[in-house]
Amino acid sequence: MKRISVAVILLSMLCLGVFARGKQPVALKNLPDPVKQEVLKNFQESDIQFITVEKEFRNYEYTFMIADGTKAEYNQNGQLSKIENQNGVPEKFLPEAITEYIKEILPNAVVTEYEKDRIQKVELNNDMELVFSKKGKFIRIED
Repeated sequence: MKRISVAVILLSMLCLGVFARGKQPVALKNLPDPVKQEVLKNFQESDIQFITVEKEFRNYEYTFMIADGTKAEYNQNGQLSKIENQNGVPEKFLPEAITEYIKEILPNAVVTEYEKDRIQKVELNNDMELVFSKKGKFIRIED
């Protein structure tokens, strides 16, 4: 009985190790072309300090650490899903409607994080989090 329990525990640990890999480092040359092309369009290769990949079911997420403190996340199709920089996310990563809204309503605010999924979220340097629709229409302020 004791041997069976030990065997079950070891087998469970082995299975967890296989399925819970977490983030793994990856070289730029090993990225899918859509991801590599999009990243190199926005960042200099020499500025990329570290790249990780994380698999979640069938989806892959690639995280890039950039020399200026930017952290950018892309999906396997090369679409930006999240970008953050405490000194400010460059406007080129933000939809124009969101940029214009922030400039009009909060002209002194700096975007420190932008996330795009089913909705778009923007975190500002004053700790406000704004939520926008996919089309960039303001929805609400989150706490």
